[in-house]
Amino acid sequence: MKRIYIISLIIVSLISSCKDNKMEQENDAIYKSIKKIYTLNADGSIIYQYQHRLKYITHLSFNRLYGESFIVYNSEQQELKINKAETKMVDGKIVPSPENAFNEILPHLASGVPAYNHLREMVVTHTALEPGCIVDFDYELKSNPDYLPFLSENLVLNERVPIENLEIIVNIPENIELNYKLINAEGEPIVSHNEGLIQYKWTFKNSGINIREPNQSHDQSFLPRLILSTANVENAFSNICSQDDLKLTSDIEFILRNRIFGIKNSVKMIQEFKKIVVNELKDFNIPMEYSGYKIRPLIEVWNSGGGTQIEKTFLLNEFIKYIGFESEIVIAIPPSFYDKNVGCIKDFGNFYVLAHIDGEDILLATNPDQPNNLLFELKDYGFLNLEGSSINLPDFIDNTESIVSVNGSLKLNKSGDLTGDAIIKVQGIKNPYLNYLANVKSAKEVAASVFSSNSIIDFNVVDFDQNKSEVETKIEEKEIWKNQGDYYFFELPASMYGLKGEHLPALLNERQTPLKLSYPVNESYDFSIAIPEGYNFISPSVNKELRNEIGSVKIEISSNENLIHAVKSLKINTDEISPAEYANLKSILDIWNKKNYNEIILKLQE
Repeated sequence: MKRIYIISLIIVSLISSCKDNKMEQENDAIYKSIKKIYTLNADGSIIYQYQHRLKYITHLSFNRLYGESFIVYNSEQQELKINKAETKMVDGKIVPSPENAFNEILPHLASGVPAYNHLREMVVTHTALEPGCIVDFDYELKSNPDYLPFLSENLVLNERVPIENLEIIVNIPENIELNYKLINAEGEPIVSHNEGLIQYKWTFKNSGINIREPNQSHDQSFLPRLILSTANVENAFSNICSQDDLKLTSDIEFILRNRIFGIKNSVKMIQEFKKIVVNELKDFNIPMEYSGYKIRPLIEVWNSGGGTQIEKTFLLNEFIKYIGFESEIVIAIPPSFYDKNVGCIKDFGNFYVLAHIDGEDILLATNPDQPNNLLFELKDYGFLNLEGSSINLPDFIDNTESIVSVNGSLKLNKSGDLTGDAIIKVQGIKNPYLNYLANVKSAKEVAASVFSSNSIIDFNVVDFDQNKSEVETKIEEKEIWKNQGDYYFFELPASMYGLKGEHLPALLNERQTPLKLSYPVNESYDFSIAIPEGYNFISPSVNKELRNEIGSVKIEISSNENLIHAVKSLKINTDEISPAEYANLKSILDIWNKKNYNEIILKLQE
């Protein structure tokens, strides 16, 4: 029995060793452990303690990736204490970081931002690094009682390299409630009581790595997360500002009146205000956690000549209210993040202005070139006002599908010039409704999404409203084909409002994270193209169709004497394609992107 037990131990050890070796062969470094401890004290102060043990495997790991650690904090409201920074070398020698390894600087994000020049960044340079060494790092950050209004965090549970053991510990007074939400991860906390505190402890083993691929969602909602807070949504957002913070001075109001003097068009007025907010005030890229999840008074924002994205949004909202429109600040939250009991502001969603303009509800960002109502783009998000109440979207937003369709009657002459007429219909996200309201000549951009702007000799708006628009255009484009000997190549027009505008890279065979499109694509084309006498259409006729769970594609290209007929349609049912669905998407797009299905080839007759 003793021999069997020893053999079993050896086998288990060998298996564990093989796993470790495989992991080290595939990664630049490995976190042996990460521990994050949050303690909310009875007086409202918060202590955050961070610890890690990181094993360096490659030279890249310490030359480019993890040679330094960076800690940004508010020196007026927080106190930083480094508990440990030492390296265990391969030979077992322990090397503490010397005094000159700790250097405090102004963070790059606060450069040129006087209002935030009290921010500091501690740069810790880890020493005695070599392949196989392990760095022990431990620091504490204590926040003053009046700095953070509540304890909250939005924690991503993986890193660029694997984490063998990740612990998240939260200590709060027994009279405080902690609410939390796990996303794309599983695990319940161990709850214990000790000396008037409740402790919540999550442990995650062998966390997967944070994989970076093209066309991931900006909100990164696909990552494993733990969102936690001692405040609910209503209380969290109510702390952002007071009514006194939103006051405008008479000087500011005078400037606003002058900027819109003589302008009767409501959208043009708002565009003028956007120009002030975006072009005349600098962008301060300061995350809200460094300002205690509060905005500065708008008078201070104005006088400082710049603001954060959120401060600018509040400023735009007050500008719009000043000229008599109803408007309010709303937060758009990814559906997987939202829980009314978990009031977390950090990386939780984006702030917008919801304005009631000429009888229509329009969602506005501070972007001065916003062409349409952002409600179409964000209709799958949850919307809350500053009181934490849900905002219901107009029915037509939910019921409107985003579509692009082009019908054209075109003609090629012997010089390769393309002329003809086309009707372009746009519905939903890409419909530039606000640009129409400001100037109907903006309709040219719809035609320019398909044909080059210089080729558009005339256009006419047949119909437009907030949902859709229809534009007729005449084009004349010089020498559109490419010539190689007796062969002439002409690419079929395609709209930048469709898949072409997504700028997808070449699709690999597999994908490990969801692929994000700006919207569920639905585009169609129907072209009749007359070719000049003395030329033959030599491309093979095409009749290709595929349908699967992710969408459909259909391409038909045929010819009759000197007339080519090309019909194409593409539909992708969702804007986010999971790795399991990716093969179906690739099958569809391999057909759609095939060069032979997008190109007309003519040959000059001998």
